[in-house]
Amino acid sequence: MGTGNLGSFSRSPNHQAKPAANSTTTKHSDQATVEQKQLYGNPKWAFWRRNKDPFSGKRYFESGYLYRRPVRAYIENEFQGQPIYDDPTEYPHRDIYGRITIQKKDVLQYISPTESKPRPLLVQATTEVINNQPAGDWRRHTMHGQAPTVLKVSEWSLARGNICLRWLRVIVVVPVILILLAVPLSKAWDHTEFDDSYTEFPNYTWDYPKHARNRLDARPGRERKAENYGIKSGVRSADLTNKIRLLRPRLLMVMKSGLWELTSETSRIPYVFISFTAMHFPFRRSATVSADQALATRDRIEAFARKKTQEVGMKAYWIDFRCCAPDEEQELHTADVHRMCDVIRSAENILVLLPELSRQRKLEWGARMWTLPEALLARRQEITFCSPSETKTISKLAIADQIWDDGDAREGDHQPTRLLAEHYSNVLTLGRLELFTVALKALTNRTQNGSFSHGDVAYALMGLLHHRIDLDRSDSLFQALAKLSLANDSDRLMERMVCMFPDTEIQDTGKVHNLFLTLTEPDQYHTQLWDIEPLCQVAGVAMQDQTLILDSCHGVSIRWKAFPQIKYKRPYGFRELVAEFFLRSGLYWSAVGFFLIITYASDYSTKANSLDPQWANFEYSNDWDRDVGLIAFGIVAIILAFLLALRAPAAVRRLAGGHVMQSAPWLVGFEGVMPVDELESLIFGNYEQRLTYDPSSTPFCERDPDERIGVEPRWISNPSTHARPILPKGHRLFTLVDTGNLTVSVFSARRPPSVALVCGKEGGMLRAVLCHYERSDNCLYKETVLRMDSVTLNQAKRLSWVKVGLGDNRDRLVHGQGRQGTVHRKMVQ
Repeated sequence: MGTGNLGSFSRSPNHQAKPAANSTTTKHSDQATVEQKQLYGNPKWAFWRRNKDPFSGKRYFESGYLYRRPVRAYIENEFQGQPIYDDPTEYPHRDIYGRITIQKKDVLQYISPTESKPRPLLVQATTEVINNQPAGDWRRHTMHGQAPTVLKVSEWSLARGNICLRWLRVIVVVPVILILLAVPLSKAWDHTEFDDSYTEFPNYTWDYPKHARNRLDARPGRERKAENYGIKSGVRSADLTNKIRLLRPRLLMVMKSGLWELTSETSRIPYVFISFTAMHFPFRRSATVSADQALATRDRIEAFARKKTQEVGMKAYWIDFRCCAPDEEQELHTADVHRMCDVIRSAENILVLLPELSRQRKLEWGARMWTLPEALLARRQEITFCSPSETKTISKLAIADQIWDDGDAREGDHQPTRLLAEHYSNVLTLGRLELFTVALKALTNRTQNGSFSHGDVAYALMGLLHHRIDLDRSDSLFQALAKLSLANDSDRLMERMVCMFPDTEIQDTGKVHNLFLTLTEPDQYHTQLWDIEPLCQVAGVAMQDQTLILDSCHGVSIRWKAFPQIKYKRPYGFRELVAEFFLRSGLYWSAVGFFLIITYASDYSTKANSLDPQWANFEYSNDWDRDVGLIAFGIVAIILAFLLALRAPAAVRRLAGGHVMQSAPWLVGFEGVMPVDELESLIFGNYEQRLTYDPSSTPFCERDPDERIGVEPRWISNPSTHARPILPKGHRLFTLVDTGNLTVSVFSARRPPSVALVCGKEGGMLRAVLCHYERSDNCLYKETVLRMDSVTLNQAKRLSWVKVGLGDNRDRLVHGQGRQGTVHRKMVQ
């Protein structure tokens, strides 16, 4: 398909890259950057490029296309008035062959399948879109097809109209068709061989993961760097999945000889776990609580705890401000907090201290995030609630019903705390996927009532799972949760999450953790997380937030600049044989007729004008009759050729139209929508019902009521009577044509995606994640998810490491986005 054989890429990072003399100094790093500019920057045309504003909105001609650049004022308004990224930082890009190019941020780009380097994206659009909607941050031009000229001429002559006018058009185009048919390349039906694979996506990420699945893929020296901060490395496989569990608490408050003392000899001592909230007992010093008041509150809490401990027949208790390390010993204190789940599991009972046993006090206690592991992991099925005057036991199921508030959760399966209480009460069993997602949903509902650090939800969730992770203060919530999921056997949750198509309104609320919260709900295709079977693997968590590194997914480049001339095979029967006979014989008879007339008419004229008396001889009369006969035969041949040529337009339609058995696979997109008859005529030259709408590829699909056949949406076929669907904020309508399966799909996205990553399957269909490409960080950003036919997998090539961002990249042109210059210089080195 014109892309060459890129199946075996050579990913040598030193390929055509000139190394710096000393990569350890900034001076030599800058020198290396200059050298790379000289190699790949094409300084000859640097002045010409600087004077071209990529957002001028003017028309330009390049590579055979007349396009219009995006408008700067519209882009600024699209990004809520923030300035366009005009920072002088130049971002290097290392392609799959190791070649480095350096460029600033400007218009949206894609990876060229032929050059394997980033190029400005040129998007074809319908006339309606061109006239009514400004372009985003991409170049745009009016769409047109590349159907064979002979077919377009034939269709013009056979167009509907007055019969006399049609015959006149046929007579006019017959010579043109005969001339075009003399060129072998113009035969639209003569495609016996073509590549049966989709255009591959030549991309590879050279970045180290922040948290790698395998320690061999981690950045060298990261372990030593982590130790400088007093924390363990988060990239070693053993550290990710193993952390020492506490069989017994490290410290306990124990009554000995009538006195309470803090001891580390905790073996075989039964104890109770004391739970309370700072809202009810402000024991920490703050702006409103003095040190003396905090100390007095702690004494009151301890007296309360000792009294209730003795009432339940125990002589030891665990309470956080006494049995955890002090705040000054930050790492040990954090470890004690994160291993609190072990202390809860070993406790004989859980005592909840409240000022009074009113419903309001219980609800305030239940609003804390840590109440979930404190109650769920308790050995007993009942939790003891205590006030200074009374004591009451409540079961876990009753706590979920009366105390824990699920916020906006609906009835039934959408009550996460109820499901957790039933799971830990042995009423039902949640699967690994369900346990992770339901527990995360329940914990996040608690976070709405307080302020926590980025990773606290992940570390609270860690207490409910088997394997644990080490603290990394630089982790965002997404990175901590992703690392926790990779450490545990969560049934490949991250791979499934990549394939999900969550509700856009939920995802756009601005909360980082919503990427995980959407996993508890069916996506826009009414699919649950466990319905998806992954076809890829997460190799690690990237340095950027909400970004993963994927391996083994199948990638297909999406063509946007124009429709190629589609090669295809079709059945060849008797009618096609007759049609080809008309075309070939017409050319043959016309050639024979003109040859005879030209050859013998001149000889006849010469003899007729001669005054030589020998013409009167009988022996020359035979030559005279022969010449006249051949001339007459030539005239008859020309007339016959003309009559046959009158059927040439219909013959061309017969040979180029009809059922398609196999076609060259492409994914081609355009901005906007178009009726399928016009679209097929644009691509193939005529309309023979080759293309059909996919019945279930996107939420915009409509189906036949009797058979699983896609039908054209009514708002496309009859726009005057049916309103267009309401799109999410910032989205546009795009159309994707799959020429391999001959299907059409309409979807909405913020930007035109340049690649389709096949990452999973469900319900008999593939899940293709459509992404646009960001050159500055060599990352793909998820735009939407399409369902594709399963046969597509056999025609798409497998990719190695690619970096995929699951978050929003709407601010790619805003100040402050992207990597820092020092990171860029390291890439050049």
